Amino acid sequence: MENYTLLKDAYFGTGGFETGGYLTKHKRESEDDYTFRRKNAYYLNYFAPIVNALVDPIFKKEPLRDYTGAASSFVEAFLDDVDGNGTDIGAFMKRAAIMAKTYGVSFIVVDNFGDSAARNKAEQLAMRKFPYVYVMAPEDVQEYGMDRMGNLNYIKFREINKIDNGATSYRYTTYGRDSWKIEGDDLPVTSGTYNLGRVPVVPLFSRVLEQKTMKPVPELMPIAKTAVSLYNHCSWLGEILRNQTFPLLTIPSLDATELTIGNNNALGYSPDSSHTPDFIAPSSDPAKTLQEQITLLVQEMYRMVNLSYVLGSTPSNVSGVARQWEFERTNQQLANFAHQCEDAEKAVLDLFAAWLNSDIEYTVIYPNDFGVVDVAAQIEQAQAVLDLGLTNGIREEVLKQVITAYCPGISDERFDELVGELQQQDEDELHAEPPEPQE
Repeated sequence: MENYTLLKDAYFGTGGFETGGYLTKHKRESEDDYTFRRKNAYYLNYFAPIVNALVDPIFKKEPLRDYTGAASSFVEAFLDDVDGNGTDIGAFMKRAAIMAKTYGVSFIVVDNFGDSAARNKAEQLAMRKFPYVYVMAPEDVQEYGMDRMGNLNYIKFREINKIDNGATSYRYTTYGRDSWKIEGDDLPVTSGTYNLGRVPVVPLFSRVLEQKTMKPVPELMPIAKTAVSLYNHCSWLGEILRNQTFPLLTIPSLDATELTIGNNNALGYSPDSSHTPDFIAPSSDPAKTLQEQITLLVQEMYRMVNLSYVLGSTPSNVSGVARQWEFERTNQQLANFAHQCEDAEKAVLDLFAAWLNSDIEYTVIYPNDFGVVDVAAQIEQAQAVLDLGLTNGIREEVLKQVITAYCPGISDERFDELVGELQQQDEDELHAEPPEPQE
């Protein structure tokens, strides 16, 4: 639970990052100084941009979705409003993906309404009385059971039921393979059955796992702990800079009755000394060391998730091929997570069909290549290929590559039209009559 709290705080900048609770107290630091430092601490949030950088590219383009079957009208309505709050499937899956990448897993619950007043299909659609989804975090999981294949036998969630005058009451919902139960604070126990043959919960993991667990070790936990270290380093640096900016006054007096001596205002020394009054401040060397360490910590946070190129921290003497391999690791990481999202969405629609007791053929294809295209380089390479004077078939393939690079937002119809124009041009050249000889 503490790990999940840290991950959530690292993403949103809340909890110990907001109150200073994640700051370590020095052995020689007074309680007042520690309280002052906590109050003035600031959090450089690199954790959230890292998580977003590992999720946003997957949802930059809309996945290709297609479906057929008797319940197609329900699927269409569901994809437009998956939770009853007007959230479409794309926005919901991105929310679940951010939670999964932050915590290591998120749980998509596919539930259905109980007794409905709808008398027919039209009323069901009009009243939004068909299955809906919501997402739960692993910290909400109280218990779970699995079979030897790694499939859920049951899972129990805890969620807030209500907050009344600062008092929070909870409800506990258990989903099994063929039944459900709700209990909680000041709630009567209710239960029921269904004919799904499986637990209506889809776990979305942030990476491919081998171990049989519903609560894997979060892959970004080292990044969150580094964020805590960075938070402390920034606080120490701020303290040193504050003392350098507001140095202590030294005066020739040891009489405490005339001077309030402390480490925040003035420091007295023997009047017999030959030193004149002056200001003193800590050496700048510790501040320089801290600044270098802060830079290193930020670079390490991005390096650990293969995002060094985002900061431009790759050494300048690294070859272009090496940089390409560096990004390829990120590209593969994104593709693997996209596949996890794709499988989870298919499982959600499979459960949706099971709730409706209907067959639905649903396919979804998420992007699997997230490379950044250098348009100028692509066109230069294309021209070099054309200069070789190869076959018309190669010219057509070159045209497809150029269109993809130069016009990424082009519609499929316009793409086919441009390729067709080249094909027609080649056809005309092939059947054109040779020019008559000049007399």
